[in-house]
Amino acid sequence: MNIDRQLLDDRLEAYGVPGASLAVWANGALTEAASGVVNIETRVPVTSEALFQIGSITKLYTAALCLQLVEEGKLALDEPIRHWLPEFRVADEQASATLTLRHLLNHTSGIEGDFFKDAGRGEDRIARFVGMLGTLQQLHVPGAMFSYCNTGFVIAGRLIEIAGGEIWDKAIRRRIAKPLDTPAFSTLPEQAMRHLTAIGHLGAPGALAVTPIAYLAQSNAPAGSMPMARARDVVAFARMLMAGGVAPNGARLLSQASVEAMHEMNVVCPRRMNIDAIGLATFMWDWNGDGVYETFGHDGSTIGQAAWLRYHPASGTVVALLTNGGNGKGLAHDLLRDIFGAQAGLTPPETPAPDDTLRFDPAPYLGAYRRSAAIIEIVARDGALVARHSPTPESALLQGAFEVPLRPVDAELFVGTQPGYTLPATYHFLDRDAGGHPRYLHHGVRAHRRTDA
Repeated sequence: MNIDRQLLDDRLEAYGVPGASLAVWANGALTEAASGVVNIETRVPVTSEALFQIGSITKLYTAALCLQLVEEGKLALDEPIRHWLPEFRVADEQASATLTLRHLLNHTSGIEGDFFKDAGRGEDRIARFVGMLGTLQQLHVPGAMFSYCNTGFVIAGRLIEIAGGEIWDKAIRRRIAKPLDTPAFSTLPEQAMRHLTAIGHLGAPGALAVTPIAYLAQSNAPAGSMPMARARDVVAFARMLMAGGVAPNGARLLSQASVEAMHEMNVVCPRRMNIDAIGLATFMWDWNGDGVYETFGHDGSTIGQAAWLRYHPASGTVVALLTNGGNGKGLAHDLLRDIFGAQAGLTPPETPAPDDTLRFDPAPYLGAYRRSAAIIEIVARDGALVARHSPTPESALLQGAFEVPLRPVDAELFVGTQPGYTLPATYHFLDRDAGGHPRYLHHGVRAHRRTDA
């Protein structure tokens, strides 16, 4: 398919995105487009050769590594983690003893997911990070619900190291990047500096600045803190999954059974969220509402960069979009709608529309909902709800404080739009107690536990 470069330029300007790289596989051919700059200070143009941080799209790679080792009999999805890592410990002993690799890969472990303590550099950094988790609390008991968990994928990275006998960085290059013929894929700055690289930008569209910190902690790499790639590299990975584990060059990376396991629903997300279900790391969607998950992929977000991968096996369509700041979500929504509408005859659904005629008692919703990286305080204002977002001190660089007025869709689901952005986000109030107070607020694909009920 053809991508109109001028249209991409116009959309970057409309959404305040400094630079973007787009790769599309459709009708058996690859099309690429690039627009904007890799850095608003240097003004160096983006090309399709530019590396962007792919963020949590990395989790699909980490899951694929785990399944390679499962195929080799070196790991198992449903054995306790302590089978391979006897010293593994979080604050809750029951969770420590029973958590499995499957809990980690499908985000149902319940452990605090945004633990970004820097364990330093060096080949033992992932091992050191996992050794720091002894005081990490549970948001919920293992298996109770979906709550996005970066920490779990770092633990999975450590299991890869133990079972595979090589550090995660070497494993991902030897087992995935090289067989895929994607040599530009980089997990360390010294690898990425051989290429044109994008830097992240912070702030709202129209008031962006280059991020003072280029990367999150290296010890969080298996969750997505470090890897950089070209958009077409990400497309090659998705094509391998669509081909039942066989790379475009004919190399087999995974068995058909392992790919099916990645695409098999493990847990359903809160209804009408921006993800419908989770497989093994894989985000899953039923865009046409027929009860079948037909579209797969993942999103990624680091400091000032964001990425999107979607693939639709039935039509053979893959889209990878990499951006370095601004309202990338709005840009991605437009591009995914247009490309998949043309190629697959289906599009991502719009955010649920609010029902402003709905009358509700604000009192049960009010209070503070927490996770390790953020606090959302729900307050009443003129009979409506307002979400006051604030980061914990350790996460102040990743997000600022802001308010979002909420509008009801129904008694469980509200929507609101963050300042500077165009797409509303969902707020699910879940698991009410005997007094009608929600025990959890699910927002940003994460559960926040009520602390003042």
